[in-house]
Amino acid sequence: MNPYIISGIVVLAVLSTVSYFFGTRKNRWVVSTMSNQLESVLKPRSTNYVNIGGVIGYNFSYALVAPYTNAKGTITLSPRHSLLYLPFSRLLGIGDRFFVNVFTKKKLREEAHIVDATYMRKANIEGVDSMKRRDIEVKGKKFVMLWRSLDLSQELEATLSSLEDPSSLRHFCAYPETGTFFIHLRPKSGQIENSVKALAAHFSDFMEKEKEKN
Repeated sequence: MNPYIISGIVVLAVLSTVSYFFGTRKNRWVVSTMSNQLESVLKPRSTNYVNIGGVIGYNFSYALVAPYTNAKGTITLSPRHSLLYLPFSRLLGIGDRFFVNVFTKKKLREEAHIVDATYMRKANIEGVDSMKRRDIEVKGKKFVMLWRSLDLSQELEATLSSLEDPSSLRHFCAYPETGTFFIHLRPKSGQIENSVKALAAHFSDFMEKEKEKN
């Protein structure tokens, strides 16, 4: 066999091994950072993490204290450990992603959404054409705010404005039918604490107040 081919194969093997080692270590650090930060914000009574593919991601579930009941979500990671697949994933815009559903027994006032304007087609919001809409720009990032009969645009704007880095937000939703708050983020270097904390601080704005029941 041509010695240059052999040398190329050896170099590729070495690079793949080094990439796997450092990529695996980085992904483990990222998921550890995200999970620790999320637990710091939600303060769960118990936690459960299930690996969904080596160092690609985890499903998690938390038992929470009142007024919340539980949280379920997923962390998926960029394939940093794969030298061959990583460049293609970067070209396709595949990076670290974080999803969480926080459930409450409290009645929510109305369905409402904040969606990254570039993510609208992928958000899969049922009945979106019948919802009220307002486009807004915060810190140079364009978003779409949606609500139904009850005008929650002020609450949505306040929630969005509270984010230190709104560019990481893809979708926030208050969904009354299941008593759910949904958060979808594109984290940077595993940092989600500030965003989740800011959004969670506004959950009560979307809960029905006692005076609204009478």
